[in-house]
Amino acid sequence: MRWAAAVAVLVAVTGSAVASTDGIPGLEMLTNLHDTATSTLFPAGMPRFQNAYKQAQYEAPTVPENAYRGVYGWTTCQTDVLIRPDSTQQLASAIKDVKARAAKEGRPLKMRAARFEFATMNSLPCGRQPTMVTPFTVGGKTPLVVGIMMDQMNQVLHVDHAKLQLKLQAQMNLKGLIAAADANDMSIPVTAVPWWQRLTLGGIFSTASHGSGNNATSMICDWFVEVTWVDANGDIHTSVKGTEDAKALCGGIGLLGVIAEITLQMKPTTNSWFKTWYLKDDAHLAEDIEAMLKITPHLVVHWRPDLGKYTGHLQGLAPDNSKAIDNAECSVIPQMSQFTGAVTGPMLRSWQGDPFNKNAVYFTGFDTGICAGALTAAIGAPWMAKHVEGVESMYGSGLVPLYEGIAATNHAASTECGDRCAFTNKKMEATAADVEFAFEHERLPQVIADIKELIKKDLRGIPGWGAHTRCLLPGYYVFRFGVTPETYIGNAAGLKAPVYVQQQMLAARGTPGIPTRYEWVQASYEQLMLCKHEGRPHTGKNWDRTFTNPRYTAELAEAASWLVPHCRLQCYRPQQSHEPWKNVLDSVVDTASMSACILLTSTDLITEYAR
Repeated sequence: MRWAAAVAVLVAVTGSAVASTDGIPGLEMLTNLHDTATSTLFPAGMPRFQNAYKQAQYEAPTVPENAYRGVYGWTTCQTDVLIRPDSTQQLASAIKDVKARAAKEGRPLKMRAARFEFATMNSLPCGRQPTMVTPFTVGGKTPLVVGIMMDQMNQVLHVDHAKLQLKLQAQMNLKGLIAAADANDMSIPVTAVPWWQRLTLGGIFSTASHGSGNNATSMICDWFVEVTWVDANGDIHTSVKGTEDAKALCGGIGLLGVIAEITLQMKPTTNSWFKTWYLKDDAHLAEDIEAMLKITPHLVVHWRPDLGKYTGHLQGLAPDNSKAIDNAECSVIPQMSQFTGAVTGPMLRSWQGDPFNKNAVYFTGFDTGICAGALTAAIGAPWMAKHVEGVESMYGSGLVPLYEGIAATNHAASTECGDRCAFTNKKMEATAADVEFAFEHERLPQVIADIKELIKKDLRGIPGWGAHTRCLLPGYYVFRFGVTPETYIGNAAGLKAPVYVQQQMLAARGTPGIPTRYEWVQASYEQLMLCKHEGRPHTGKNWDRTFTNPRYTAELAEAASWLVPHCRLQCYRPQQSHEPWKNVLDSVVDTASMSACILLTSTDLITEYAR
């Protein structure tokens, strides 16, 4: 009996994570072993392990005709018309055509520039937004909804070697940018881009997305030269950095027009040093962050307050004569083979799909297995790795972790992981849940203290079996740093010393209708940042509720009254004096939902920029 119990525990903790065998050696044997062991351990009438092996692989709903879906699977955008231009002139002509059609049919026109598998959770990339505005009408009329798919606009247009400038179509992704920079002996600034290479230049620019640079270059809005864009009338404009229009376009989520081309100011080819403060105790996290920022402004901190650990990733410009490690590349996004995904994905699905601990597997170790995985594969993952053919590691196929050294700057900032990313792996069947806010640096110590208190009271403080082992979804809290950006409505607009805090978690796709594990803690974090710390949510992340549902914020404020006793539902609004583009907005912006406000008050659903 002891042997059977040991086998059952082993299989429950490890093997039960495997979904369909799908031809993978050994999994069918584990399935049969699991069934035999659990039936021996738990006779009729007793709790039983739910066999995760036999769960069918999750199949996402088919994308409807004339629709497009986000890469995370949270949002599908319905349209009446999809257009796919491959040049600025085609884009301008297509906008004129759909504008003429809307006028002929007597309908308002709602256009969104996006792409297939856009990288956000909310529905701002959609022209039709039923979760934000119901019914979806304007002046009693149903709009003509147009999706502008920009995926074909991804080419290099011009290289100016003398000025070290690249002119690119705006739908080029970071992988394409890095390839173009390498081919022309140029470098991007240190850590001045987000860390996933599938993100596109136009999307990064329009949401003021960022890397990390404390009072230093940290986003494309800091180092572009000019952008070419098309307005709602189909007219083409070019705006130079520092102008009114350029400040409206950076972080402007398409309110002004569609970004078609962008010129970037590159650097000569450089290398960057990197080092790691690895799995440190978080007892003095605020002080440790300030110590790391004295070493370099280019700092990213991954933190697990539920585990009491953090890892600091530091980078800086290396001396001119420095030698880079061959084949060193950024690997910060957790990666895995399809086999590893098949083993670990159903574990996440089973754990997440059991919010009330009805599955007896929980009682074999509570959350210790998930916590260990978060420690090793999340905050324990290296920022850099060396690609070696034929080597398998827990961090990805062919990747050997690196914790200190020198690498080419172009390959030290952002990860290209294809279908090996934890949230793109077909067998893992997982998705990302990203919630980010910008706040003033001076608030950092209190933000850290409050998140720790949130974990203490809302995660571990609720009685129940295994309460002391509870941990959040795989992932981490992330701290990055910036400088006041030249943007009117980006989430760091007007902040003197912005800090970005992002709760980046990995969730199972295959549990629709079931809240993610301990989701109330994640929701309380949102309310904490919105209300107590005046956090400004990133429009390229976050849920629709963050921007539009005042009832959500009010109810959560009451539920989290211990933490936010004086929550004031205030709306951050850009200065109204900066509105030179207002005359072109009516046919671009969904006037009832695409709010320039960061948090809506009461039943106010009117944007400052488009009425």
